[in-house]
Amino acid sequence: MEISEKTATTHPKAIAIVSLVIVMCSKRKRAVADPLLIAGDLPVGDSKAVAADWGRRLRQAAPAVKAGDLYAGRGFSEATRAAAHLEARLAIVSAGLGLVDAGTIVPAYSLTTVPRDPDNILGKIGGSAREWWKDLQSVSPYQSDALARDTGPILAALSAGYLAMVADEWSRWPRERLARLRIFSKEKPSSAAAALLPAWMPYDDRLDFAGPNLEGTQGDFAQRALRHFATSLRSTASAQTDSDSVRVALDGLSPRPRPVRIRRTDDEVIELIHAHWDHVDGRSGLMLRHLRDTLGFACEQGRFKTLFHKAAASQRGRAA
Repeated sequence: MEISEKTATTHPKAIAIVSLVIVMCSKRKRAVADPLLIAGDLPVGDSKAVAADWGRRLRQAAPAVKAGDLYAGRGFSEATRAAAHLEARLAIVSAGLGLVDAGTIVPAYSLTTVPRDPDNILGKIGGSAREWWKDLQSVSPYQSDALARDTGPILAALSAGYLAMVADEWSRWPRERLARLRIFSKEKPSSAAAALLPAWMPYDDRLDFAGPNLEGTQGDFAQRALRHFATSLRSTASAQTDSDSVRVALDGLSPRPRPVRIRRTDDEVIELIHAHWDHVDGRSGLMLRHLRDTLGFACEQGRFKTLFHKAAASQRGRAA
């Protein structure tokens, strides 16, 4: 792989071969969820009871697709590219399956920790994502043994939410394994997970200009940072050295100015969607860009998807 002269000077000669890439799952999937595995259908209960029920359903549902082929979206594709470039194993932090190898055949499911989603598991347990993650791993039949088997650097691309979900468990890893971990996330691990702080790689919004085709959204930031590190830098045995290399790679770059957008209530967003429906010909992707870039209103992608579906159903009712 090619290294710029500026970057290469920061590295010692000893280069560590990456053996494992970890990425979070995505809400978008390429297969229809098994009817047994719809989190919205689970009864409300404490985390252990709901996890036990979910584990029984996982064992009953028929495996249908490789985990690496189940998830869609740019972020997941970026992580897949990074793992392929490094010839490393890929594992997935899945809120529905636990830590699962990309090559494991699994059932399709619908479970998330995203607020306002009908399949948000946290609404069922009334607890935290950390609590759910702990109980899920004790019942999932798809748990990977990658962490026990791999001995090289571990590159993990996680959103702030997913990092918080696994932070308690990862903070208790053996010191040797923690030394091999490199975390790619927009935000640092919290002070409650201080053991993970040395592993955090200091990428910021200058990433957009650190190389070709690196521009993207905040939703795929972690995976884009992972891909840049995997293809443009080299992991070493020292997290501090790798962190310094990231700083050198971003030195002299300036982040793209971020527009200040007005936040609206759910009802206001739905009304805006109705008002501009014909302008974008009822197309979801165009509508989100129109709201953000033309009208200057803030709306997270997951939230927008839910509101757009509501507006679309109302549009059909109006046309009937």
